[in-house]
Amino acid sequence: MARKPRKSATRSKSPPKAGATGKPASRLIDQRILDLGDWRGETLARMRALILAAVPEMTEEWKWMGTPVW
Repeated sequence: MARKPRKSATRSKSPPKAGATGKPASRLIDQRILDLGDWRGETLARMRALILAAVPEMTEEWKWMGTPVW
């Protein structure tokens, strides 16, 4: 019996990581704040400012499904 050829690996449906887009996470977070534009954007901006004021050397990252992480 002949074997069936293997299927190639499927691509991930998640958005590319910050480094893969060529944009740093901080720019992606800036854009998310602008895109939200309502109380959610204001809250995210306020939380970001509080986190970075408390720990200035904190690293911003962009995780799966467009989630900013510190």
